[in-house]
Amino acid sequence: MLANGRQHEFQLDGHTIVALAYNAGQDKTPVIFLHGITASVSMWEVGQIPLLADYPWYSLSLPGHYPASFPGGFQTAELTPELITRLLSEAIRQLTGGQPAILVGHSTGGFAALAVAATAPALVKGVCSIAGFAHGRWTGALGLLQMLSRSGAAGRSLFKLNMRILTRSQWVYRQALGLYAHDRQAIYKHPALGPFLALNYPATQQLDIDAMLHWFQRMPDVDISAWLPQIDAPTLALFGDHDPIVPPAQGHLIAGRVPGSEKQVFAGVGHLPTSERTAVYHAVMTDWLQQIA
Repeated sequence: MLANGRQHEFQLDGHTIVALAYNAGQDKTPVIFLHGITASVSMWEVGQIPLLADYPWYSLSLPGHYPASFPGGFQTAELTPELITRLLSEAIRQLTGGQPAILVGHSTGGFAALAVAATAPALVKGVCSIAGFAHGRWTGALGLLQMLSRSGAAGRSLFKLNMRILTRSQWVYRQALGLYAHDRQAIYKHPALGPFLALNYPATQQLDIDAMLHWFQRMPDVDISAWLPQIDAPTLALFGDHDPIVPPAQGHLIAGRVPGSEKQVFAGVGHLPTSERTAVYHAVMTDWLQQIA
């Protein structure tokens, strides 16, 4: 099963960055979505906010995430917030022709959206961080993978083994989603789960494990907290109060440091508020988008 968006590919200093474009004929403010660390550009197509049928919107890849790729010989030390924001800012500029866009990012995508808003304000009309963070030290299953990735040759081997297990079958991938959630029942009863798995599992199978190793090794040292006061676009920090991956304190930090920002805390929700509380998420995002678009 393939995503329906029109694919755009950008060659930027040896990096390949990929975006999927939807509703290209609409003339409203463009909305750009950024995925999380083990996801892909395909993730946003299933269960999208109904309001966006009237907006041009894009799903933009993180660097190194299939079908995007790092250049040959890429080193972990090169993966800095400055590089990430430079690549994504240029891709956004080319997608929108420089028109300010609304950025919506989940988890690492939330981090990236905030970083772009802080460093390229002319490109950003609004930013929403969903379970995002300023400091990339994770907890739970992803925290364990971070630890393994930084534990010498044996740890790196175990990291790669776990990544291979994740992509061994769609059943394993489905079970792994429960490690991100607090309300697992909501995840597994969600009507869009089947279409989501059919669209996103094949992309996860294509993830470059060496590229993922770069991300997991590097992110614990990344902290853009000092950048947050530079953001002047309307900002929404949306997160669950039982997130097992990104400590909820990160959501409170973002809301506290970005001037004039808003905060929505979802009670009894983990790292996947879009699936654990879909109706509430749609209502909150619809109201926020209508205010700033």
